[in-house]
Amino acid sequence: MGNSNMQTIQHSNYSQIYHLLYQNEQLSKQGIADQLKLSLPTVSANLEKLLDQKLILKQGQLKSTIGRRATAYAIDPDVALSVGIEIFRNQATVSILNLVNTPIVTETLNLTFDNDDAYFQSLSERLLAIIDQHKIDHAQIIGVGVGVQGLVSNDGTTVLYGKILNCTGMTTKNFSDYLPFPVTFYHDADCVAAAEYAKKPTDGIYLSVSEHLGTAVILNGKTLETKSGRSGTMEHITLDGVNGPRCYCGRRGCIETYCSLSSLLNEDEAATDFFAQQQAGDAEVTQRFNVYLSNLARSLYNLHMFIDIPIIIAGDLAKYLLPEHLDVLKAELTKLSVFPERDDYLEIGQVVDHAVASGAAIPAINAYLNQI
Repeated sequence: MGNSNMQTIQHSNYSQIYHLLYQNEQLSKQGIADQLKLSLPTVSANLEKLLDQKLILKQGQLKSTIGRRATAYAIDPDVALSVGIEIFRNQATVSILNLVNTPIVTETLNLTFDNDDAYFQSLSERLLAIIDQHKIDHAQIIGVGVGVQGLVSNDGTTVLYGKILNCTGMTTKNFSDYLPFPVTFYHDADCVAAAEYAKKPTDGIYLSVSEHLGTAVILNGKTLETKSGRSGTMEHITLDGVNGPRCYCGRRGCIETYCSLSSLLNEDEAATDFFAQQQAGDAEVTQRFNVYLSNLARSLYNLHMFIDIPIIIAGDLAKYLLPEHLDVLKAELTKLSVFPERDDYLEIGQVVDHAVASGAAIPAINAYLNQI
């Protein structure tokens, strides 16, 4: 057998053992050998390598009813950390995730966005202050993902279209000039989809409903991308292109103007207050919400006609939607359907807080794990 083939097999064993441990809370040496059908000497040698690399650690002993208790091995989830940032007009949320996608730090900063050097420097310095405050070694940080309300180039370096924040042309260099970590941009809807997929891997259309609307499609576990960066802009499908409300894109009747939280709430009205009043039976609020649900159902059905895969309602709306609201939407979808529907294709997302910030951190984690 050639030397390169032997090295490939050795790396495969090393990788398999790590990823098996990643998928399990803890395992013994014998348990690893049994599951991967490897010899104990092979497992022992690779565990020593992983311990030397500080990728795994010994975690006490496993319980046993007979004989000597076996040493438990587990990954060290904090050996590498990834930063996700969500940029809003008047604030930014920073979330630092470990390798199992658990946020170990989440902070929201009051910081007004401006597409200028003062903003980039200020946000970068405040991020570094958070890292230092929590005594995180800079060497642990594997990347910074920034979720933006705009279309992003496939290489994640440039905002191609940023109408909401007026950030067209912003580049990662604007931040990396002040940060010692690699920086990547992501469309905010792609971030929400990444956060949801990490929680529950599901191919589907992810409809991110927050202040604004965004969509992303995940097929075969990968976010659908195109050269233009416009694969996730279903929010600009129109329900009424002639008489509908004016959208920020300049056209009328985009589903953004019917299904975003901005379209549901009055100016200066908080979502928490609206849904509290809705649950209390306020007549005006209930009527407004019923119209909203009807428009949302029409939009969902249009998306369903494009691709017959699950649709996951995610973003800020997910924390307020109750089972009874889901039942209303499903009933509306049944009425709209011209085809017999065999499957229940509508779901509510599970990541109800800081989904953009969390999702922006996940790609760097996935890339790090894939190279082990």
